[in-house]
Amino acid sequence: MRSTVQFGPQHPVWVEPIRLKLTLDGELVKDVELEAGYVHRGLEKKFEWDYNKGAYLAERVCGICTQHHSTCFCLAVENNMNLEIPRRAAVIRTIMLELERLHSHLLAIGLTLEAIGFENLFMLCFRNRETVLDVFERTTGNRVLHGINLVGGVTRNIGPEMAKEIMDFCDLIEKRCHDLEDMIVHSHTIKARMKGVGILPKQTALDYSVVGPVARGSGVAFDVRIDAPYLLYNELKMKHVVEESCDVWARSVVRVRELFQSIDLIRQLVPMLEGLPDDILAKSKTMPETDSFARVEPPRGELFYFVRGKKSKELDRVKVRTSTYANGPALVPVIKGCQLADVGPITISYDPCIGCFDR
Repeated sequence: MRSTVQFGPQHPVWVEPIRLKLTLDGELVKDVELEAGYVHRGLEKKFEWDYNKGAYLAERVCGICTQHHSTCFCLAVENNMNLEIPRRAAVIRTIMLELERLHSHLLAIGLTLEAIGFENLFMLCFRNRETVLDVFERTTGNRVLHGINLVGGVTRNIGPEMAKEIMDFCDLIEKRCHDLEDMIVHSHTIKARMKGVGILPKQTALDYSVVGPVARGSGVAFDVRIDAPYLLYNELKMKHVVEESCDVWARSVVRVRELFQSIDLIRQLVPMLEGLPDDILAKSKTMPETDSFARVEPPRGELFYFVRGKKSKELDRVKVRTSTYANGPALVPVIKGCQLADVGPITISYDPCIGCFDR
């Protein structure tokens, strides 16, 4: 007997308002319709003002990838101006990006574990995430919306004392992440609940052009930091983190492995601050009547900003293509044919940000 179930936009397993219209045959999902638009704010239109205000507005697109959004926006404007930022500012921006990846991945891993009933591991992930947010508060003055990016560089420096604190933090968080990894990877129950669930084959991932851990969990070796490096990523040693099983387990393991990759990158970056001038903000220029774009690799995958100037401080057009906007449609083929009980874990394993989806 077939029935239709409205899954969301409010649901205990959802962290944001997304609606799935599920057609069920018993407990089996026969068809699915994805509907977003519940938090559309018209942000792309609002960007048509002073480009330095745009750096702050970009942080409001997503409450988790705030530094990535403001960095990508600033890079797009700086590309349009042919403006080179001070090297010290580039190092600080890159450190902040990798710290943000740590706190976002810990959030995503914790929420996925919560969706399958592991409240204790969810709380452990969030305890570790709090440590990252403490570092943000010490370096930027804020825990989530950092507000340090401006066109031309950053507004907050990292001195020798803070640099040492960040290196000490890396030692602490690495040990905690190893403990977390041991509990997840060696848990028979977690493996049994995640493996073989929510399979997104590699070819389907390519067909839908998914990005980030969703793509890398399906064997697609693509990471903007490696394949189209920005800031200082071309000077850092790193490899693609890829899993081949294409399921909820693979997407989660990619995020766990990327925790250690981010820690390693921060350790490579902090020594680069030594001996650099304290200059962290270049003087910006007038925006020409041309357009440019930038792309970065947030925790969820490729982010794209397009900007067009009009010979003033105001912008003529800004277009944002977010990670969830790329990944969202690929939920449909994965959920079709799954069990109703698997809809929550599958969706959360995509780490969706509906604020990004709708903008």
